Amino acid sequence: MPETLTLTRAEFDSAEHFGAAGVVTALGEKTVTRWREEHPDWKGKHWGYSDPDERGARFLRPINLAPRTKS
Repeated sequence: MPETLTLTRAEFDSAEHFGAAGVVTALGEKTVTRWREEHPDWKGKHWGYSDPDERGARFLRPINLAPRTKS
């Protein structure tokens, strides 16, 4: 099973701003259920687009956010 990509909060915020990431409430239940089965390390809260494949296509994928750093 592929490991779930983890982004920093800043990376996620930027991707979300440009429409390339978001929260799972924007996705269908079947997608979320399948991702939970395929990615047991996924925290179940966020999604993002993959990097382009060899044809330039991007795909939705589950992502995790890194914990916020404490200052």
